[in-house]
Amino acid sequence: MRRATVKLAAAAAALTLVVTGCGTRPDAQAENKGGELALATPFTDALGLVEAAKQGTRKSKSSKTTIDTAGGNSRITGTVLAYYDGPATKLEANMTIGGETGVLRLVDQMLYLKLPAEEKAQLKTDKNWGKIDLNSQDPQAKAMGKAMQRSFEMGDPAKQLEMVEKTGRIIRSEQTRLDGVPVNHYFVEFDVRKQFDLFLGDELPADKRTQVEKQLEGKDLQVPAELWFNAEQLPLKMTMDLAPFLKSMGRSDADGAKSTYTYSDWGTSVDVVPPPAAEVGDYSEMVKQHI
Repeated sequence: MRRATVKLAAAAAALTLVVTGCGTRPDAQAENKGGELALATPFTDALGLVEAAKQGTRKSKSSKTTIDTAGGNSRITGTVLAYYDGPATKLEANMTIGGETGVLRLVDQMLYLKLPAEEKAQLKTDKNWGKIDLNSQDPQAKAMGKAMQRSFEMGDPAKQLEMVEKTGRIIRSEQTRLDGVPVNHYFVEFDVRKQFDLFLGDELPADKRTQVEKQLEGKDLQVPAELWFNAEQLPLKMTMDLAPFLKSMGRSDADGAKSTYTYSDWGTSVDVVPPPAAEVGDYSEMVKQHI
């Protein structure tokens, strides 16, 4: 896969696993919803919080995510409108990654990547879109599809909440307001090693797993985060500060490494359609011809 599209696919589809979350400003509809109910007493354990929140996210199924994540000299911004329902999942992502813009669509188990002009020239194609069949039996397409499916799954708010449940702990909480909406505000700490074990541990070859574990030895593996939930236990905002962890890993560009994600438009209608067939080519075949 070419550099620009790799960046788009990785950021828009995966929503960046270790900086996955729920973001900043709810829309007017979410604000009204948040004000209709009295806040419940904040949970003291991640399990209780997540089980309550997942009921709402699974019922709503769809939302809009606004992404703003920065680290070193790179920055990723954009929006993802998605309906999460297993094989019926559909989404459209509009992202800017390191100054490069792109569009990604998922519908009917088919992923469509809008090809930048530079990549069209590299691939020697007049097609504006490349497609990847997530159920393809072609080894290369199958590998890309498997990675994408895992990434889309992690974009599901319910799955993201499981990350809080299984790899995080609540440090403290308070009741406050976020943009006028009554919220329970949680201060959380994530364990990077637990995230590694949960999401990647079983998929890595033994030698790679040993290598990663050695890199993590003696490092600060705690990532501070903050989460805001409205009265319906729907997440409105999550921030994660990755600077301490990255500094412990020896990264010189760790300062300012922070991510903020916004969820709004809960339960909104999501209409994603494939690009015109004449503008679409098989992406894996394009790549094979120009490796």
